[in-house]
Amino acid sequence: MIRQTLMEAAGNLMAAWQRSLLALLGIVVGAGAVIAMLHAGSMARQETIRQFRQMGTDTLILRADSPSGLGNFRLGDIESVPQMVPTVREIAPFMIGGGPVAFEGQTRNAGFLGATDSFDDVARLPMARGRFLSAFDRFELHAVLGSELAEQLSQPFSPIRVGSQIRVGRYVFTVIGIVEPVLMNPMLPVDINGTLFLSLPNARRVMAIPQLSMAVARLAPEADPDLASTQLQQHLGPGLRDATLNVMSARQLIAGMNSQVRLVALLLGAVGSIALVLGGVGVMNIMLMSVAERKREIGIRLAIGARRRDVRRLFLSEALILSVLGALLGVALGFAGGFGFAWMSGWPVSFSPMAAPLGAGVSLAVGVFFGFYPAVMAARLDPIEALRSE
Repeated sequence: MIRQTLMEAAGNLMAAWQRSLLALLGIVVGAGAVIAMLHAGSMARQETIRQFRQMGTDTLILRADSPSGLGNFRLGDIESVPQMVPTVREIAPFMIGGGPVAFEGQTRNAGFLGATDSFDDVARLPMARGRFLSAFDRFELHAVLGSELAEQLSQPFSPIRVGSQIRVGRYVFTVIGIVEPVLMNPMLPVDINGTLFLSLPNARRVMAIPQLSMAVARLAPEADPDLASTQLQQHLGPGLRDATLNVMSARQLIAGMNSQVRLVALLLGAVGSIALVLGGVGVMNIMLMSVAERKREIGIRLAIGARRRDVRRLFLSEALILSVLGALLGVALGFAGGFGFAWMSGWPVSFSPMAAPLGAGVSLAVGVFFGFYPAVMAARLDPIEALRSE
């Protein structure tokens, strides 16, 4: 009985294939939009986690803020933190600036980062060539380049390498290392790939306003970031004079970014759901037209003994077939949209395990829900009135 009803419903849909295609298209686009947007939200979440995994979740960023801008740390206070604050394992102060860097006729604007020799360990900077700054490079004109800056300054027959000479302002620096390409770190105020690394004394020579206003720290194993923040305030706060110390932990930033990603995913899902509801409305409109055109057929069925539930089952079967096909094609479209998003964003492909069943289930529910009213309307037709219709 069910098989016969489904075959008859499929035949009716094929008889009006153009109308059926339009109804199917609405469900496919709606389901595909929901699934693709859920996949996009999942990829954004995974990319956030991947960025923080590279930097580490035990990272703290310290910044001295004053009413007039940035404050100044005392270098001795910062260097004494691992001995005086037990929750902090290591710390590296740094200052930031920017300006032009020249190499054999090529000039590029770059970010400057003046740092101590421990910065690469604390910030986990992998070296592609050469080495990072050491304690012996404090007063030597030595520099380390980010990968992107090195590529921009290089020429086809004269690439930047260890030992190359670059000009920064009035000074000529020797390149002693090039950092491997790294992901953009939301904790740091600079893009490592486009940064020129200098020792603190050299950074003071080339920066317009050299201020030792920031530091990156790494927590001791199992240390509580909130406790570490309190201890850092107690240790560094008195030496800042009019400035205030702000401490941001990676865990805080991860929690905030995860909430933003969830909010964006909900908004994207809501947009896709609206498209899906519009597809369901299209199914209802097309099935109402089908009921109006097939009144005489319905009247004949009722007159020769068909029960009202048989008529209702027939129209519900048509809605179910459209919904199932729409869900299947929507899943395929959603995965294709996910691949397209990953390709355009340059992120690794990462699909949400709930996207396909949720999108398909919602599309089935929407199709059957919007097909229920036309089915009930068809079952309630008066056979005599239906037979009179042309």
